[in-house]
Amino acid sequence: MAKNYYQDGNTMDWHNGTTKAVASGQPVIVGDITGIAQHDIPVDGQGVLMMTGVFTLPKVAAETWQRGARIWLTADGKLTSQEQDSSSNANAFAGTAWVTTNPNDPEGRVRLGF
Repeated sequence: MAKNYYQDGNTMDWHNGTTKAVASGQPVIVGDITGIAQHDIPVDGQGVLMMTGVFTLPKVAAETWQRGARIWLTADGKLTSQEQDSSSNANAFAGTAWVTTNPNDPEGRVRLGF
């Protein structure tokens, strides 16, 4: 193994420095990327974020995506095909649409990080 190998990157240790507890399965924005809480993480607590895998998450209902489209996460935790919000603020990169969605679908499936 390479001397500079650190880890496989499937998970990330994370300190919840926010003012809200994070529930298991909830998306978490870390810088410009997205992870999913493996377990409940209390305020000021340590937890693990899953950084790979396919997850079903809430989406912007009106959007339609094709399988393989690049997907982002809005500040309010919804998947979107838009790289920026209406105020030109960057959304966090989530990954790739795993299935095609239809208008008014409340959820979408995303493969994190790819």
